[in-house]
Amino acid sequence: MQLGKLLHDVRDRVVRGSQLGKRKLDAAFLRRELDVKLHELGTRYRELAKDGRVAVPEVLEGLVGEVKALERRLEDEKQEVARLELERSSET
Repeated sequence: MQLGKLLHDVRDRVVRGSQLGKRKLDAAFLRRELDVKLHELGTRYRELAKDGRVAVPEVLEGLVGEVKALERRLEDEKQEVARLELERSSET
């Protein structure tokens, strides 16, 4: 094989590899942007549902119930953390 052809083949492989890497990176950034928008959509919908401004479709009732339960658990955990921090600060 000629040196020129070998260098050309290597260059082509490097270019294709860098194009593939760029596409994977672009896809990862788009996935992240989509995740952020889906989170924003869910948050806004949840607020509207909590305020009674949108009806919760039956197909989503179970998921909404799970979210409510997790919100209650999170609030309980926050209160426990606050209690423990207050208790710790009174010990010093």
